[in-house]
Amino acid sequence: MKQLIYLILPLLLMACQPTEIKKVEETYPDNTKKIVRFYQEKEGKEILQEEKHFYQNGKLKMQGKFLNGKRDGEWKSYFANAQIQSTGTFTNGLRTGEVKTYQPNGILIYEGFYKEGKQYGHWKFYTKTGEIAKEEDY
Repeated sequence: MKQLIYLILPLLLMACQPTEIKKVEETYPDNTKKIVRFYQEKEGKEILQEEKHFYQNGKLKMQGKFLNGKRDGEWKSYFANAQIQSTGTFTNGLRTGEVKTYQPNGILIYEGFYKEGKQYGHWKFYTKTGEIAKEEDY
């Protein structure tokens, strides 16, 4: 009897978990994926959980998560060469926390902070060679 419980319990747990649904929402003219969204089915509704954008060559362009239909958590974007383009965090759809944006060669363009969707605190802006061009406080 105990062995039967150990066999059935994992199956019941898997059956109770929400179903993840992957949808290709947009494609390029050659039918390669452009935007893919991941949903979770709860009580008959599809709830957006994550979004990924792709370049036509299939490489990742941007990705991030959603909570209650709004951007939430870390979002990243990439250049076509897979080098990081920018990083930032969202809370309830608004930029929050540190943001960094880079050139294709990896040198910073600017870095700073957001608070409730607005620039906040000390920001640094850089030249093409990575030298500080200016600093501003918001």
